[in-house]
Amino acid sequence: MNTPESIKMGKSRVLAARLMFHSLSLLNKQDSGSMPFSTLKQQLSETLDFDEWETYIYPNSGQVRWIVNLQYYSIDLAKAGLLLKNKGEWCITDDGRQALVDYDEPNKLFKYVHKLYAEWVKNNKDGKDDEIVVDDVPNSVILENIRQQSNEDLRNFIEQRTPYEFQDMVAALLRSMNYYTPFVAPKGKDGGVDVIAYSDPLGATRPILKVQVKHYKMSNPVTIDVIHNIIGVAKSDMPIVVTSGRFTEDARTAARQNNVRLIDGTEFVQLWIANYSKMNEDDKALMPIEPVYFVKRD
Repeated sequence: MNTPESIKMGKSRVLAARLMFHSLSLLNKQDSGSMPFSTLKQQLSETLDFDEWETYIYPNSGQVRWIVNLQYYSIDLAKAGLLLKNKGEWCITDDGRQALVDYDEPNKLFKYVHKLYAEWVKNNKDGKDDEIVVDDVPNSVILENIRQQSNEDLRNFIEQRTPYEFQDMVAALLRSMNYYTPFVAPKGKDGGVDVIAYSDPLGATRPILKVQVKHYKMSNPVTIDVIHNIIGVAKSDMPIVVTSGRFTEDARTAARQNNVRLIDGTEFVQLWIANYSKMNEDDKALMPIEPVYFVKRD
């Protein structure tokens, strides 16, 4: 195996170095350090100039070379501990932030990541070197791309709902989790509570859930003011804030300090998938989904 100093920087690795460096840099600029992969792709396409070779589309898969390259080498970033990926959301780690300081050029960062990934491969049997490749696209990239497209489809569907439609979806999710929802706010002032949920039909059993719903885009995170507001109106009941987008770090800190349960867009999608089979037909119709299965191969 090559040492980091002796790596031959062919076209694929030069491209990977640029994508690694600029992906971490874009994530590092976010308050949360994260963004959906679809947003990251868009920002990379606006930040970098790609040549004809880099924008080549593989004829059978329809995949674009630079995006395949990014997904493939993101495995190295993740195993090196610089990147976390969760259901289509990419997040820079503290080690990733530090790496940008210590290795301030694409090639330097690539060699550092290569060294860490090589150490990981040495200690683990399941590297990526021997995986199946179809139309020059690694099998891991094809599967990850399908997963991310699925997640993006659900997130896009939610984004296109009105605030009141998303509010109904939140109530439906709570019902699938065996809660009763006697109050779902109508249009107009709601006093800071959009959904009230009981664990029994009469609301005699504590806690009662008081939920504030924020139908925001990823570019408009929920701030600390929302956390303070739900604390004030929930009083002795359990405060929950659900957003179709994300939360600022200050909001997350305040929520932890005050026992406020936060559900962001990524978790909402996961909960919808996990509880979909328990919904009634009317609630399922708010966002119909369908599982697709693949054979898991070593």
